[in-house]
Amino acid sequence: MSPLAKPLRFRGAPVRLTATSVEFGQAPQSGRAFFPGAAPSPLQIRTIRDTNPAVVLLSFRLPRTTSPGHYDGMMELGGSQTPIEIDVQARPRMRFYPSWLSLAAHPGERLEINVGALNLGNLNIPIERRSTFCLFDPRGVDVAIYQALTEEPPADQRRLDRAVEGIAESHGGLVRATVREGAGNLPPGEFRELVVELHFSDRVRPGRSYYGAWFLGESGFGIQVEGTKPSEGI
Repeated sequence: MSPLAKPLRFRGAPVRLTATSVEFGQAPQSGRAFFPGAAPSPLQIRTIRDTNPAVVLLSFRLPRTTSPGHYDGMMELGGSQTPIEIDVQARPRMRFYPSWLSLAAHPGERLEINVGALNLGNLNIPIERRSTFCLFDPRGVDVAIYQALTEEPPADQRRLDRAVEGIAESHGGLVRATVREGAGNLPPGEFRELVVELHFSDRVRPGRSYYGAWFLGESGFGIQVEGTKPSEGI
């Protein structure tokens, strides 16, 4: 049965929907895809195998905010039109302004930050009012593992236990994030300014550098924290 005897199926995120066809004795040079309620999209055509019939990869783009779901459309290719099925997959993606932040904080300190969030995906991103994330000193983790492997531990302690203790010392604790302004679902294509209070743990140690990421959906906003003494906190 010819692949174009039934609707050709395109799958993928809105920015790249692809399908493979083996219908053509000669690979077509141009074409268009028609999506309900949108302007025609030019087809990108790439020959995979120049045989008879030719094997070509077809792809096109939709607006990045197109909602996930199944759609029926039409394709114009090789001088004829044929129905197509379009499976738009979820594409959660955020961009933050600034892209990351460097702070100084002492144990137990509360700091307020401003973060711009732009939803570049095609589904709502929930911005929870309260959430938590961890801080770690990556250098401390490396040192703990190195010392556990190279130094002889006490007779009553295994190397693994020593490594775990060292890694625990590198943990800067949980940061409690409270969104003071901007909580709620962020629709696709929208930008929102967030006011966020960060409450640091007592585990933050002066003189240590910690790294963590506050997640919105599947995207993380990177935060670097320099531990300070309470009298030096900003």
